[in-house]
Amino acid sequence: MSTEYPDVLGDLTKARHRIEVNGVHYLAELDPSVIAPGEATSARLFLQSCWDVPVQASISLRFPAHTPPAFSVIQPRTDVPLEAAEVGEVRIPVATTAALPQGKHSIALTLGVTYQARGLYVRGQKSEGQLGETLLTFETGMALSRTLGLGFVSRTVPEQVLALEVIGAPQPGPTPDLTPTYLSHWTVAELPIDGKARHLVNDQLLYVMPQLTRQALYLAFLEESQERLRDAHLPLHIGEALFLAKILTFTVEYFLKRRERQEAILVPAFALAYRYNLPTDDPVFLVARADYARISRLAISLSFGLLRKRLGRDVWTIEEQKAVADLVADRVERGGVLPAEFLYLPLLLGGLMVATDVQMPGEKPGQSMALLDQARQNRAADLAENPALVQLLALLLPQAARAG
Repeated sequence: MSTEYPDVLGDLTKARHRIEVNGVHYLAELDPSVIAPGEATSARLFLQSCWDVPVQASISLRFPAHTPPAFSVIQPRTDVPLEAAEVGEVRIPVATTAALPQGKHSIALTLGVTYQARGLYVRGQKSEGQLGETLLTFETGMALSRTLGLGFVSRTVPEQVLALEVIGAPQPGPTPDLTPTYLSHWTVAELPIDGKARHLVNDQLLYVMPQLTRQALYLAFLEESQERLRDAHLPLHIGEALFLAKILTFTVEYFLKRRERQEAILVPAFALAYRYNLPTDDPVFLVARADYARISRLAISLSFGLLRKRLGRDVWTIEEQKAVADLVADRVERGGVLPAEFLYLPLLLGGLMVATDVQMPGEKPGQSMALLDQARQNRAADLAENPALVQLLALLLPQAARAG
């Protein structure tokens, strides 16, 4: 292997254990994996080329035998050309007939990889990773794999069996669009940007770190949060803004306080500067403003981890946690309506749990707590549909008040 390229696959999906075929890492699933007879599903594949030359991935699906056939795709084989070291996502729609029997069905997926000229490996078949143990409950979608590495092992499996469960009444309808789609997530064009950002961070760390003080981050998050949530049609009460700034600040400090984790915060932020021609002399702006959506996602995963530690269990499934993170990150980045419960769950719960860890000079914790309690009362009607959240607020608010 000549040069080690970032493991982007680990940022797209849970990929500690992955499959490899002739130098291409992949993970496949059916989405959805549970349907009614007559509904459609899709074979969804994440592909990561480990070659420094172009390759072609060929995907075939083999279905259970039925008379007449109960499954259909637009073509027997889907060929996907990949650039050198490219990472992407393929969706191959699969239609079913209303006569498809209920029960569990196995769909075999075969991946073949060919190339015109053999190149060099730029990614290995295993990696140790540098993140280590954290409180995070999920790690995808936050550039942790491509900056620190999450660690993985791969094994060669040319054919994978995907499980489909069919339940419910038949749902006959028009034939869905069966056209396969491809979305590229990373190409080597990204490499110089990430490299420049990493070089700047390492070269100027002694200049960058002193600027990222708790107070500077907190004030920037306080202001940016109010603006972002206003655009999400959720104007913040002052108590909400205070505790949202607390958990966001705590999240950044959680990574910055250990040298081996600092790049997880700094490299993606400075990469944004190079990608969008932003100034690089204000790291607080880059971390707390330009990279706000990603930091929010980190804070959500960390907040759920804090809840797990406090309660000894997960109140919500990992799938539900990721769905909340997807929604919040999308709304604070692009706007659109964000229901209040997804601000409290889990970000303000997280803010409550770190209230005593992130205090500003002159802050009176009792007053801050009272402001959040008043905000909670004002949101009572919006939060009432989530009784588990209401119970947690009732538990954590008094505890935080006593700790303060």
